[in-house]
Amino acid sequence: MERLKEAFRMALAKALPGQDIVLERPRSGDMGDLAFPCFRVAKVLGTNPVQLAKDLATQIVMDDAELLAAGPYLNLRLRPEARASRMLENLLVTGAYGSAPAHGETVLVEYSSPNIAKLFTIGHLRSTMIGHTLAQANRYLGCKVQRLNHLGDWGTQFGTLLAAYKRWAEAENPQLDQDFEWADEIPEKRRSPLFRLFQLYVRFHAEEEKEPGMRDEARAWFRRLEEGDAEARRLWTWFREISLATFQRIYDRLGVGFDAMNGEAFYEDKLASAVEAVKAAKILEEGEGGAQIVRLEDMGIQTPCMMLKGDGTSIYATRDVAAGLYRKSTYHFDRCLYVVGAEQILHFQQVFAVLGKVDAWFQGRLTHTPFGMINLPEGKMSTRKGNVIFLEDVLDEAKERVLAIIREKNPELPQAEEVAETLGMGAVLFFNALNDRVKSITFTWERAVALDGDTGPYVQYAHARIMSVLRKAGGDWAQRGRPTVTLDHEVAAIPFEAVALPTSLEGLEDAAAQNLLFELAGLPDAIRAVQRENMATALARQLLSIAKAFSSFYTNCPILWPENSDAVRESRLALCLATARALRQGLWLMGIKAPEEM
Repeated sequence: MERLKEAFRMALAKALPGQDIVLERPRSGDMGDLAFPCFRVAKVLGTNPVQLAKDLATQIVMDDAELLAAGPYLNLRLRPEARASRMLENLLVTGAYGSAPAHGETVLVEYSSPNIAKLFTIGHLRSTMIGHTLAQANRYLGCKVQRLNHLGDWGTQFGTLLAAYKRWAEAENPQLDQDFEWADEIPEKRRSPLFRLFQLYVRFHAEEEKEPGMRDEARAWFRRLEEGDAEARRLWTWFREISLATFQRIYDRLGVGFDAMNGEAFYEDKLASAVEAVKAAKILEEGEGGAQIVRLEDMGIQTPCMMLKGDGTSIYATRDVAAGLYRKSTYHFDRCLYVVGAEQILHFQQVFAVLGKVDAWFQGRLTHTPFGMINLPEGKMSTRKGNVIFLEDVLDEAKERVLAIIREKNPELPQAEEVAETLGMGAVLFFNALNDRVKSITFTWERAVALDGDTGPYVQYAHARIMSVLRKAGGDWAQRGRPTVTLDHEVAAIPFEAVALPTSLEGLEDAAAQNLLFELAGLPDAIRAVQRENMATALARQLLSIAKAFSSFYTNCPILWPENSDAVRESRLALCLATARALRQGLWLMGIKAPEEM
């Protein structure tokens, strides 16, 4: 379809020399495969857009297509056989459909970035999986991607943990879980050293409300940590190791990987040089209480960016400026995406402004990709208060709900546990992907693990149904629907075996088949939208459209019907195979597996 788009663009450019040619995808295949909105060009030319569309429809001739004026739009509609041959060639012969060759652009994606000593909540799902999809889509589109996990392993919160551990855990339970008397309501799977750290953190914040002096105790411990105190460093290292072991287990379950996991502490020995760079730019000055700040009113930001507190300790901004300078010298990147919640919008405005003042090279290269929070019906989740939904609980619940359905409807299903994990994960991850990134979500169990409607399992079921058809077809049809390598988080473009087109495309002229081909043609645009909009919503919606179109095709165009001719059978099986590959690829970019049986 890219060749068709370029040919149409060139034909329009010849008819409209010097004009900006922007093509769109129509809402349905009935309207055409490509559309040229005439509004902008008509305004420049001083003509009526409806008349311009009519004139162009008579002037331009395209092979295998007809041009139709539809109001102010000029639509290109492929003839049915041409649409089928082009799409089947794209999906069965030419390799990763919609992908682009490597072109040298380096993109950094910073995502997940959990805080040490805290368990993953459902809120962590957004940054982790939005970032994973952005990394996958950019790699698919030819970028060299570096996946960065900027761990929250430094800051005042560690003073809180150190103070809490010293107050309540060291004497009675130094190993955190050894011989600890867990409350009956704490489930067995939750009883771990990391959960004890979480409990200590929550308890400290609850009690400091009654005893404000505890805050000074926490600050003192963080100061000791920054100054290199041996005991503070020992405990901090231990807390970090405990956390990373749990994080890795969850990342393995999600199928997520990183190229670097340099947390805030990694930049500790780079803070002084970062502050010196800000000083050298002559923008650092003293603020209230002796704090070192950068004023940004000239950038439209009224709140100054604090670089150092009055006591000389660093804050998030200090470490993010140091990280930016390090990343420039290490990666010399073209774009850096920060997948961090919307509550940090001001923070990143400040950090980007400071980096731009220090070095103009940064201007236009840094993008904050904010996302709305996942809230509970009763309000915002808070780790400090302990009112959170743990991510593993959501994944486990989704899996159990699927298992219950399997036991009822298909008790003989092989590898039922594995299938339940795949479908449960698909439900949770698709729920996250389908929702607009910038909007907050109110968490309910029914929505998060939904198996019916516009859900991941609906798309996964379409793939499983196709694979069932291919198995029944015999031969090597089913094998052709499988990747030629074992998939892991290092793979973005799934390699499939190249398959020759059927000798005849008889049986694909039906409206349902043509609509499925039209929806398959929309997959590359949806993947490019992930890169352009920095969110997965367009891709999730397109996969739903493909799955729904396949359902109609399956109903209206019998595939293995004994009365079909060999030509009809082969062409419809080829379309099934193409659809399976498209669904598997699209789901994979979002971190979702495509099951072969359900």
